[in-house]
Amino acid sequence: MGTYSQRTKEELARKYPTQKCCVKAELAAIVRASGSLHLRANYSYAVTVLSESAALIRKTHLLLKKYFQLHGRIIVEDTGRFNRRRYRLQLIGARNVKRVLQELDILSAGLNLNSAIPPSLVRTDCCRAAFLRGAFLARGSITDPQKQNYHLEITTENEEFALGLNYLMNLCGFRAGTHHRKEYIVYLKGAETIGRFISFIGAHGAFLAMEEVRVIKEMRNEVNRLVNCETANLEKSVRAGLEQVEVINELKARKLLDKLPANLQEIALLRLDHPEASLRELGELATPPLSKSAVNHRMRKLLKIAETFVDQEEMNSPG
Repeated sequence: MGTYSQRTKEELARKYPTQKCCVKAELAAIVRASGSLHLRANYSYAVTVLSESAALIRKTHLLLKKYFQLHGRIIVEDTGRFNRRRYRLQLIGARNVKRVLQELDILSAGLNLNSAIPPSLVRTDCCRAAFLRGAFLARGSITDPQKQNYHLEITTENEEFALGLNYLMNLCGFRAGTHHRKEYIVYLKGAETIGRFISFIGAHGAFLAMEEVRVIKEMRNEVNRLVNCETANLEKSVRAGLEQVEVINELKARKLLDKLPANLQEIALLRLDHPEASLRELGELATPPLSKSAVNHRMRKLLKIAETFVDQEEMNSPG
């Protein structure tokens, strides 16, 4: 099945742009993010796209064929790590390389390499989505929504390309950030922002899977919050009930219970019989039944009178 990040990228790799401008935008992003220019031993040039994703290489190969009518050469390499393979897509020949790089606005007319994102490539929303899809496919990753923090990032060694991605993502309404460690990282945080982003670039299945997990997590958190709140209320109610029983037993021991008004005696006796009952439950046991607020009022009055009785008793007792 692979990780959530891998499944998201596999879904995006199956999404092929229909308009020529979007094909160009996605190819331009892939080559900028994962491509490199080489001078071969025979002094011919080659453009290489390197990835551990067979789906990305296959898609790049088909996009090259669709837009340029060119066939690249695919080389499969064994990395020697956990049976993982690495894939190279090579386009050879000075004329072909120059044509591709110039068409994708990577090579200027003066034969200078350009890492920036030309505005002409991303004029429309569909082209912006295609470009960001290509960049994410080539160098992106996303955390599993089952984890606590939601995080999506695209890495690059090129500062100019990173700043361009950051600008483009913010232009599309996503609050992106950038920082630099060993390489430049353009990132998004938060479930809502990341969900909108992956949906924007075409990973609708991954978006629905994320939403399902997010809803379940929110429901679980809400249930836990309610249970914790209910437990806290129950503990508070039981604690208050036991304190009330203690006061009433003190009155009983001092033979002061019979001096209370009849309505307070009733509440006191109900509390002794039902020490763990809530105020609402005590009210239901009363004759006639009382509301929770009425029971609370009587209980507070009872405790106040009890305090007065006990103070008077202690003052009148011989020293």
